[in-house]
Amino acid sequence: MSGVPRLEVREPLVGHTRRVSCVALTADGSQLLSGSLDRTLRVWSVAEGACSKTLLGETSDVNAVAASPDGKLAVSGSGEMTLAAGIARVWNVSAGSPLRELAGHEGEVSAVALDAARGRVATGGADGTVRVWELASGRCLHVLNGHDGWVRAVAFAPDGIRIVSASMDGTVRVWDAVAGAAIRTLSGHGDKVYAVAVSADGRFALSGAKGQDVRLWDLTSGACARVLEGHDGVVRGVALLPDGRWALSAAEDKTVRLWEVESGRCVATVTTSGAAQCLALSADGRRAAAGTYDRRIFVWDVSRPA
Repeated sequence: MSGVPRLEVREPLVGHTRRVSCVALTADGSQLLSGSLDRTLRVWSVAEGACSKTLLGETSDVNAVAASPDGKLAVSGSGEMTLAAGIARVWNVSAGSPLRELAGHEGEVSAVALDAARGRVATGGADGTVRVWELASGRCLHVLNGHDGWVRAVAFAPDGIRIVSASMDGTVRVWDAVAGAAIRTLSGHGDKVYAVAVSADGRFALSGAKGQDVRLWDLTSGACARVLEGHDGVVRGVALLPDGRWALSAAEDKTVRLWEVESGRCVATVTTSGAAQCLALSADGRRAAAGTYDRRIFVWDVSRPA
């Protein structure tokens, strides 16, 4: 098909000693951050295919990570089922040290998002809440209640006003991050929802679930605009390319799929050596990455034919 992006794989990044639970890319895709159940955060040079720094200081499983566009700041979410409370941490990546802790969740923190331009962080966790934090002070601005289950993913909309969250209660919810209020609930997944992303224009959200489906949502109306079906395992990560025409999804069936959004067709499938646990896409849409159960990170250059 003319104009379909191509996914060109690089050599996998190897270094974590337990499964890779989360990945994040800087805006230009030159730097990658990863978190693992080995209780470390790693910083990778994509061009060199090597770990440039290991961030030490986590005391439990690292479940989520987000990076500022320039890679100078990162936010991690951690915790384990056996712990009463999890922690989100803000990191100075260059120094390799934590700047502050964001404490308040009851149970592990399993989702983080960073709006560096507006100085805010969003977190979600096993307690079913979404929390909004002031980046500079670490002060909790809002506690958003409404989910009836573990929050597995959060994402800021580009307008900085809305947050979208995905939960094991089977719903995707949209929140006003400024007012600290619920906007709407997106229902349609028949099972636990593990992943969510927002389009670059803020009009749509994409979500992935245990039911193996990927759904595109109109954030204005709340309607499901498209259902993307083809995975044979839990969908753990989703992303929308900047032009909104193409979507990516990563699943435990050891595949990453490229979808044409308008038709809902899968136009390309690439494989991973282990079950995918997470997915990241650079803001420029030129690089994608997935972390896997077998401790590897797969990186693809995303080319865009005319």
